[in-house]
Amino acid sequence: MTEDSAAASLPAEQAVSDGPTAVPAALEAALEEAVRADRLLVALDFDGTLAPFTKDPKDSRATPRAEAALQRLAVAEHTWVGIISGRTMDFLRSTVDPQQRMLLSGSHGAEFDLTALGPDAQQVDIELSAQQLVTLEVAVEATHRVIERYPGSTAELKPAGVCFHTRPMADQSLSDQALQEMLEEYTALDGLRITPGQQVMECSVLGATKGEGLNALVDAVRADLVVFAGDDVTDEDAMQELRAQDVGIKVGDKETVAAHRVSDVHALAEVLERLAELRERSHSLR
Repeated sequence: MTEDSAAASLPAEQAVSDGPTAVPAALEAALEEAVRADRLLVALDFDGTLAPFTKDPKDSRATPRAEAALQRLAVAEHTWVGIISGRTMDFLRSTVDPQQRMLLSGSHGAEFDLTALGPDAQQVDIELSAQQLVTLEVAVEATHRVIERYPGSTAELKPAGVCFHTRPMADQSLSDQALQEMLEEYTALDGLRITPGQQVMECSVLGATKGEGLNALVDAVRADLVVFAGDDVTDEDAMQELRAQDVGIKVGDKETVAAHRVSDVHALAEVLERLAELRERSHSLR
């Protein structure tokens, strides 16, 4: 179910500085309502939402404030933290959640690790058909052809796809051109789902979306309410699945159906701190 269609036309909220936090006033009110839910799921994208972008994707880390807030939320009563990312499950397990406190969905909803719910919880890994493996190999070859034309660009290999990055290029004036050429290469191939992003062009031989990933996490914990935040085009698939009572937060200035917006990862970290504080306070009053 989508949020109210009017949300798409809402202007970005302006942060208030005369209160206890810099969280936008309307978002503060939404958080105060959200923490009253019996079963709360806080679901988040990673890159550009929790972590600033880096030239090398392997170096990406959540900001310290965001990480601390997530840990507080992950141990709160009847509260679950979920990460829904285009990253591989290996990266999510080793770098994002080494303490195994979070629900993980990698490869844009194609992989799951719900072991934070207990040892018998579901895990879903990627298994590709012979044809999908062939298609993936061809897509990787196409990616390397474009890399040869644009020095500094890189390929990030994933279990079901490949991601072309232009952020490491020395000549950033050619970034858009390189992304367009990569898009044309991928479009010429059958059997690919193409997902443009911020200085990235990704393709996958699977059709999974972050919306499917979000729904799986909601079902797993029987969430009464979801707070979801993301910054990029692929996160809109999850935004579209939010219910009337849920809270969607866009990080950055891209078009969105979310009712709320913050400027960057640091502003989102403050929102998470406030959410953790309100949730803890709500439980202490019960």
